[in-house]
Amino acid sequence: MVRYLRALALGAAMIMSAAPAIAHATVKNTIPASGSVVNRSPDNVFINFNEPARMTSVVVAEAGKGDRQLAFTPPSGSTTTVRIAAPALGAGRNEIKWKALSKDGHPISGSIIIEMKAGATSAGSNEDHSPH
Repeated sequence: MVRYLRALALGAAMIMSAAPAIAHATVKNTIPASGSVVNRSPDNVFINFNEPARMTSVVVAEAGKGDRQLAFTPPSGSTTTVRIAAPALGAGRNEIKWKALSKDGHPISGSIIIEMKAGATSAGSNEDHSPH
């Protein structure tokens, strides 16, 4: 019984010590927020992480079209805020799919859904949606 309790205590200690290592970067918020319905394509889309991450890929999927690669800044290095400039979203549902690496090297991914109203244009607005 003592051996069993020791093994159980050792296992619990190993799990608790590994907890910080399994924490990965997560998205705090996006600008515009996922689920937004907009009148025109935003000038920029921002992804804000809770800790530095290195973006590796960003694509947009529009209804009836294939995925289109998007540019993002910074193109390399880790940061807590990634800016996707001039995404040129089309009318209807747009899904911006991203992939990144946490600071511990673990791959993470997600998506942002932005819907543009019918008749909307892909020309950006003059609004600055940079994080404050």
